[in-house]
Amino acid sequence: MRVVGTDCRHREAGFTLLEVLVATVVLGTAVAALFSLLSGSLSNARRLQGPEQAILLAHSQLNALLAASEQGRAAESALPLDQRVQGRWNDQFRWEAQARKVPTSRPSAPGETILVRIEFDAYWNTGTEAGEKQLSLETYQLWQDSGRVTP
Repeated sequence: MRVVGTDCRHREAGFTLLEVLVATVVLGTAVAALFSLLSGSLSNARRLQGPEQAILLAHSQLNALLAASEQGRAAESALPLDQRVQGRWNDQFRWEAQARKVPTSRPSAPGETILVRIEFDAYWNTGTEAGEKQLSLETYQLWQDSGRVTP
């Protein structure tokens, strides 16, 4: 007895038009999503460029002021106690700093070690209606009291 049947192996290899269309739609959607993500990332990077540059400049300038204050009271020439010092890096970025003695329960004697709070503010112009933005840093340092009376 012989079984007669059809052989299904005769089908031609390749993709149907519907399969190609579905693959094209999926690929197009993925590419559009990737371009959207890339555009958002570039926008965020551009938006953060000003604050990032401000923090780098602020750290550098604050470190320079702190290094000058390591020379003892010679620091008063770079960062006088209870006076605001300011400077400008360029047309877009500027800074202000102030050193203040931390109040204690008793007055300090000349030459005694005191705790000084150093406040440093960096400002940058955004070039938009938002105007000028500010970044604040703060640190503490031990200084020798010069004996002068603070107002």
